[in-house]
Amino acid sequence: PDEGPVPGEPGPPGYCNRGGIHTGKGRIGLSFASETKGELVRLRMKRPSEKRALLCALTDSAGSITLGRGALGIQYVTEHGQVGELIARLAGELYQVEADIRVSQSPRLHARSTLVRLSGAGCRTLLLDAGCLGREEGLTLGHIPEGLVERDEDRRCYLRGAFLGAGSVSDPKKGYHLEIVCRHERFAQELCGLMGDYGLPARYAQRKNAYVAYLKEGEMVAGFLTLTGAMNSTLAFEEARVMRQVAGSVNRIHNFEDANMNKAATAAAAQLVDIECIQRAKGLQSLPPRLREAAELRLNNPEATLSELAQMAEVSKSGLNHRFAKLAALAEEYRGSGLGYTQKEE
Repeated sequence: PDEGPVPGEPGPPGYCNRGGIHTGKGRIGLSFASETKGELVRLRMKRPSEKRALLCALTDSAGSITLGRGALGIQYVTEHGQVGELIARLAGELYQVEADIRVSQSPRLHARSTLVRLSGAGCRTLLLDAGCLGREEGLTLGHIPEGLVERDEDRRCYLRGAFLGAGSVSDPKKGYHLEIVCRHERFAQELCGLMGDYGLPARYAQRKNAYVAYLKEGEMVAGFLTLTGAMNSTLAFEEARVMRQVAGSVNRIHNFEDANMNKAATAAAAQLVDIECIQRAKGLQSLPPRLREAAELRLNNPEATLSELAQMAEVSKSGLNHRFAKLAALAEEYRGSGLGYTQKEE
């Protein structure tokens, strides 16, 4: 029997594998993503329509059709064992199918995968409900049936299922990124549309043989987690985001202070050069009282900031800065006249 394509790889015609699994190199935030999925799996659903929406989203994002002994089956592969158990439980409850769960270990990737195989007459009904089979000609691959997402809670459950099936979220301590891998461009478009209905401006991009619907801003990622019911993960995400913002603010303050210190040191050095030029040209006694006071303050306090000098002179910073500007203009005038330069010894 044909067991379906490998998740994340293109399958032969007739297979429905819209999402695939986010595996291999580039996988980000596995620990946080795993904890988030564990929380979402444990959420209770009240109505059959909510359970159906979630299971169909899992089928659309992580399922593939299998053919064997003249009957349709469905196969799912997930890295999260509890997701596999949820698929088996919902499929048995809603469609009376048999579920076989197996766990495999990948020596190359050092990762465990849970394989869920569904069999029985109910598989066809599930595939029809999920939009993987057409009730009539003209099936559009990747289209989300409107009946699955009519109610608000059903839409939320569908987005939850899509994330459980083919989603990942980065560790908020490192960055803000949430994505859902999609087999078809139409599916990526419609997922973005569902998120957009809740004010989450998701985008999608092509990645090799698949498409990725994603959110990048921290506020948007937190909004998705809240929307799908992962409240504990939202709190952990927001806490990490605040800590990251505080650390960033502290770094910016330090950088700003360092830049200000460098700027102040450069300005003080330039002022000293100007004052020495005036002193050599005509002497500080030639200056008006206020300019002479400013010059002497700087000479006596070469490392003081402008604020400190202004406090000593009992004038405003702008007033003292204006005096230094006049000294700079006067020094430039002397230089233009050939005065104020150190004479070379004969």
